[in-house]
Amino acid sequence: MTAPRDKFGRPIVVVTGMGVVTSLGAGKEDNWTRLTAGECGIRTVTRFPIDGLKTTMAGTVDFITVDPSSSTGLTERLADIATEEALGQSGIGGKGDFPGPLFLAVAPVEVEWPQRIEIGQAVGKTDFDVTDFLAVSGGGKFAKYHHRFMFGSIAGYLAEKFGTKGSPISLSTACASGATAIQLGACSTHSRGTRPS
Repeated sequence: MTAPRDKFGRPIVVVTGMGVVTSLGAGKEDNWTRLTAGECGIRTVTRFPIDGLKTTMAGTVDFITVDPSSSTGLTERLADIATEEALGQSGIGGKGDFPGPLFLAVAPVEVEWPQRIEIGQAVGKTDFDVTDFLAVSGGGKFAKYHHRFMFGSIAGYLAEKFGTKGSPISLSTACASGATAIQLGACSTHSRGTRPS
């Protein structure tokens, strides 16, 4: 299948479905209803102590929680909700069998402080280096953190759940991440004749 092109020969990119999760709510309908009703998603931060901080307000998604709490776990949950809505609207393929590749814009992933502290405590001394860190991490004791904080873990989860084709690609190019994902999808469509997600 050849991708349609515009008058300049460029592949035409169309949005077939959208998934939205914001501080106003989950889903296009919920967000639009609250937005047009004049609701504001910016409020006082409650997720962590704000004493002494200059900024105390943010647009946070506090109505979705994950256990154990981590930004990577929350990002995965948000991506799951948005992907489900977008694929449902697109009418392309079905859950578990999407006929194209996955290009996902994600934030950088790092091991968070609670997990760092737990691993540090396992070392048993305050003056340690990476060798000590690796020594206590052997044997699979912290394997759950290895999977949770791998850069591609979110894309891997989505690819498995939604049945996308090929290796999932995670992109982290700051504000351009979404545009980069679209561009790779367009290139993939052109070169392989498949539909991107």
